[in-house]
Amino acid sequence: MKRIKKILIPFVVFLADIFIGKRNLKASGIKIKVNLGCGLRCLPDWINIDASLTALFGSRRFGFINKLLYRLAGSSAYYSFEEFDAIIKKNELHFYDLRKGIPLLAGSADVLYTSHFLEHLNKNDAKKFIKECYRALKPRGILRIVVPDLEAAFKKYKEGKTEEMLDTFFYTSDTYDFHMHKYNYNFQTLKKLLEKTGFVQVKKQNYQKGECPDIDFLDIYPNNSLYVETRK
Repeated sequence: MKRIKKILIPFVVFLADIFIGKRNLKASGIKIKVNLGCGLRCLPDWINIDASLTALFGSRRFGFINKLLYRLAGSSAYYSFEEFDAIIKKNELHFYDLRKGIPLLAGSADVLYTSHFLEHLNKNDAKKFIKECYRALKPRGILRIVVPDLEAAFKKYKEGKTEEMLDTFFYTSDTYDFHMHKYNYNFQTLKKLLEKTGFVQVKKQNYQKGECPDIDFLDIYPNNSLYVETRK
């Protein structure tokens, strides 16, 4: 299964990226909220975007497809099949490789949320992604970013917890390249990146605290994470 996933997942994502192409997603509602790199942490009144097999093939009608995805996607480590199936059927997931941009019209989003996604981008792709966030947000729109906190990594290293530090903050994968951590941030480096892009009022926040809506559900990493909010 591991060998199949190593070949299948990148190939399918590559083909999907070619055939789906970039399109601008539309949403109904007074406030447009978008979860970028959502995984399975989805909400019905949000636009949920992820470049995963689940986002690509998840079915609201055919349970047998979800059973196959459940095995391939590795979700069994975190969810029962019933939980996995319910998430897919209650939410609308959109497949898109966010390294190619954000499929939203300029100035269309009120809120952008991204958790433990940015560290999977190399430094240049991260700069492009932040620029895309700025483009997609309305004036005064909110961006909330959650990433592993490099300061916490230094702390673990000083405490002699070297293996734990490496596994948590410098994660590698022999299954799928995107699973790897390619860059890490502390508040100062992330603040500099955001301000250089044009964002203002960059603030360090706490777990499930801030101006972004629904963070009592979306924030799931109380330890070792850096929480930052900013406005366009």
